[in-house]
Amino acid sequence: MRLLLFSVLAAVLMACSSGQTALKRGDFDLAVKRASQRLQGWRGLSKRGFIKAPLVLKQAFVSAYETHQNTIRRLSSPSSTDAYRWEAVHTEYETLQALTDNARTCDACAGWLAAYPLSYTDRKQETRQLAAADRYEAAEQAFAYRETDRLAAKDAYLNYQKALSWVPDYQQAHAKSEEALPFAVLRVVVEPLSPTREISEKENEYLQHLIFRQIGPDEAPSPFVRLYRPDESAGDGFPIHQAIQLQVSDYRPSSDNTTSSSTTVYSNQSYKVGEKKINDSTKVDIMEKVSGTLTTYQRTIHAELTLQMRSVDTQTGKTVWDDRIWETRSWQTEWQTFSGDDRALNGSSLKSANLFPPSRWQLYDSMRDELADDVVRRLRQKYKHD
Repeated sequence: MRLLLFSVLAAVLMACSSGQTALKRGDFDLAVKRASQRLQGWRGLSKRGFIKAPLVLKQAFVSAYETHQNTIRRLSSPSSTDAYRWEAVHTEYETLQALTDNARTCDACAGWLAAYPLSYTDRKQETRQLAAADRYEAAEQAFAYRETDRLAAKDAYLNYQKALSWVPDYQQAHAKSEEALPFAVLRVVVEPLSPTREISEKENEYLQHLIFRQIGPDEAPSPFVRLYRPDESAGDGFPIHQAIQLQVSDYRPSSDNTTSSSTTVYSNQSYKVGEKKINDSTKVDIMEKVSGTLTTYQRTIHAELTLQMRSVDTQTGKTVWDDRIWETRSWQTEWQTFSGDDRALNGSSLKSANLFPPSRWQLYDSMRDELADDVVRRLRQKYKHD
């Protein structure tokens, strides 16, 4: 019901809008759109907005048209230094086309609209050619350095592709983008895990196996990055740019710790704990809440496995980035003992301990498997924007 009322209210408010508010604040495109919607919609309870709409539409259209044309003239000027200016010009023509299409919904506006272009298709087509030419020229400049500068090759590839998005099959853009792409790729080899004192050689090799089985050139973190294992033809004939070095830097098999805390508990009701004389012939019961000591024990087994990773520039030997990842596992159990009057427990049962804690190797295997996944995830994350 609320949704229906909201929809009706929105329709009424839209019907009352002639675009005048947008016009006053200088949002001429929106003013034309609002006025157009007002003329196409329900007239509403008041016809005032409907009568105003053609006047608002004309005033807003003329102002918007001049604004966009001024922007086009500025961008089209030979003195313009705006990067890829024809792309911005194309956007202006698209906006002008939308502006004109909105204005044409006004039947009463046909007379004065005749003085303005009906379609900008030809202008947009011409601009697409100019935008493609801009991108192609930028690509050509970068293409010359593709074999010695990876980022230049990447820039060339992206600009060739952008040129093709403006004009399909533009000149040699497709062939040259394919030629530039291999030089644009950042090639990274993941080296074997370095020896460590933290785990055995056999475990080190198995952790390496778990990592390497998820790494390969087909599992690229981005179109411009390839990850290689060291046992394959790394680089596909091209130089390796970075080497990933991995080492288990810390392994804490398991710390076994038990703590306890005691508290005095009382029964909810009173019980007879004795008698007393109030005179020579009368005895009365002594009623008190009974109590006892409840001790809670908590046993915690904790393990941790840490791996250090860094990327090294193969040309300079300098560290590009370094990081540390780790996995932890914790197991806990609780149990209770009680001394005192059992009635103080109020019918509650004592907690019993879990008598089957995980073994050291169960904790290790769980951490190791997840750590291998963490390494691959971190590599993909590090290189997804390259």
